[in-house]
Amino acid sequence: MKGRTHLAVGLGIGIIASVRSSPEDIPVILAAAGVASLAPDLDGRNLLNRRVTKTAKKIKKSGVYIAAVLMLLALLSFFFDFSILPFVDKNWFGLQNKLLLFAWGVVILGFSVRSQETLKNILMSIIGLFLMYYAANNEFWWLVMFALYIGVAGWFAHRGTTHTLWALVYWWYMSFLMENSTAVNGLAVVSTLAYLSHIVGDMMTVKGVKFLFPLTKKSFRFLR
Repeated sequence: MKGRTHLAVGLGIGIIASVRSSPEDIPVILAAAGVASLAPDLDGRNLLNRRVTKTAKKIKKSGVYIAAVLMLLALLSFFFDFSILPFVDKNWFGLQNKLLLFAWGVVILGFSVRSQETLKNILMSIIGLFLMYYAANNEFWWLVMFALYIGVAGWFAHRGTTHTLWALVYWWYMSFLMENSTAVNGLAVVSTLAYLSHIVGDMMTVKGVKFLFPLTKKSFRFLR
């Protein structure tokens, strides 16, 4: 099932749940439902990580050239006196910064030779770490769980762990903490139902989902 279809179903759940909600709660409910309906596909490429995927593509295409320039600049600075150039701060080109410049080139080169999917996963993990740091410092424990989710989801096989019963339970508990934090009644139920709608939607395809993995590798699907 396509991402836009998952999103439409999730938002539909959110709209129904918003009928009796206060106006200020409706955006929160719709946002939670929309994100939950797309979250299981963070193990691949979807609407939530589209910009990160595009960034990974750009790094893949231009990273080698940027790395070469940085490493070449660092090496040249060892053998030539850049202080003769009026626009260069000679104090900056100390040994430590020369090594740092070369190290950045190596890091960027290491990133750029990876596959685009691996680059996307690395970027998502970095985002997850920064978000987790912020959330932990501010004691937003539901956000800590969400940061962990987006940071590791991409490393799982597509329609794997994120489409299981255990991921659904994880998402429910995260949503429960989010409901307590935002004081939006029923948010946990709406978010969990939207997440479940994604799994059920994928069960309507020929491939199905391994809902009880790793207890069993059986694919659960409605189509035969």
